[in-house]
Amino acid sequence: MVEDKVLPGEFLCTEEECMPGAGAFSEDGSVYSDAAGSVAMNTRLHTVNVVPSKKLRTIQKGSVIFGRVMMVKENFVNVEILQGPLKEDRTVIFMTRAMLPIRNVSTRYVERLRDEFRVGDLIKAKVVKSSHLGIDLATDDFSFGVIKAFCTKCRHPLHLFGQSLRCLNCGNSENRKVSSDYLVR
Repeated sequence: MVEDKVLPGEFLCTEEECMPGAGAFSEDGSVYSDAAGSVAMNTRLHTVNVVPSKKLRTIQKGSVIFGRVMMVKENFVNVEILQGPLKEDRTVIFMTRAMLPIRNVSTRYVERLRDEFRVGDLIKAKVVKSSHLGIDLATDDFSFGVIKAFCTKCRHPLHLFGQSLRCLNCGNSENRKVSSDYLVR
């Protein structure tokens, strides 16, 4: 049964009356709205839900994201998602962290992830799994990978020359899993 319209943070009821459902949360024994929308009470289950008035899109399997490498481990890269899919509708990013497992990095054999990515690199990747447990990424296509890398010695941007990256500041040369969309040439 749909009752009232509410805004985020509005009081709905006490926990003795109903438990929070979708679009609601509890704090100090009271249940509040987590979204703008209509209140729906389920008297059989004793829950209160808030049905959002506007449906937000989230990151889905197949979406292309842009992110920053936060940590490189032996078997995975931890990525902070900076921007979701470039669409007309607004995409909400609930989880800002994602994982890029070594098996999804390239179609060729990858011995060490540190040879493909470094902390601070900006990457373009595809979402291969998105669930409440987390987001898994892939860069195994030529258009995905590092789009901007920084020198490990002086932190200046690396310029792409053929297939290798070189720092114009200190002369250091490095390798990465470079995207076909690399920005600094």
